[in-house]
Amino acid sequence: MKTEDWKAIETAKALVIGHDPRLQKSDTIAPFALFADYYFRLEPTKPSERSKYGLAKATFDHINYLTNNKIKSNKVYITNLCNESLPHAPKNKMVYIPREKATEGLNNIKKILKENPDIEYIFPMSLQVNYWLQKLGFYTSDNEFLDLTEPREKGLQKDPKYFEPKNNRTFLLICGNIYKVTDGHQNVIPILHTKNYPLKGNFLEVYGLSYDRIRKYF
Repeated sequence: MKTEDWKAIETAKALVIGHDPRLQKSDTIAPFALFADYYFRLEPTKPSERSKYGLAKATFDHINYLTNNKIKSNKVYITNLCNESLPHAPKNKMVYIPREKATEGLNNIKKILKENPDIEYIFPMSLQVNYWLQKLGFYTSDNEFLDLTEPREKGLQKDPKYFEPKNNRTFLLICGNIYKVTDGHQNVIPILHTKNYPLKGNFLEVYGLSYDRIRKYF
């Protein structure tokens, strides 16, 4: 089963790019990226459904917060860099997106932008998504992020593979900054994965200033 993109209800102004189609500890494949369709339904009562609704709500609330409600939920288009199921990573490790799947995802992103020319802002979520977008030339941060975030060989030699960067906390180099698509007019703003929103504890301490900077753009 392949997860479908969530197409904005009205003219899309923002594109959110998630990681892959499953919840971290589940084999359930989202029908739409980040279970976005759940946001527009009545809040479910079953625990298994509430986690899906929670992810969808956090996604839209995340963008509303960062844009100071300038971009409404019905103007948000959502996809994943990989919309197909991937092997679960070992405990406490990050699922690895193979280069070929990242390339397929990037081609889909380019198609989305071509079909939705009013999109002004792109919010790629998480470390690996931004790593691949830079590695494949979609945008560049002009700093050492790419080299420092190269995956360690030990993770790529395991079965299943997992993504572990050579250095820690490299996402701080780009999170909250604003970049341009290499061959386009859109603004790219790297953000944390929506599962970390709202920011609390260590995430708030480490990324709070980056998020404050994003809000000043709007």
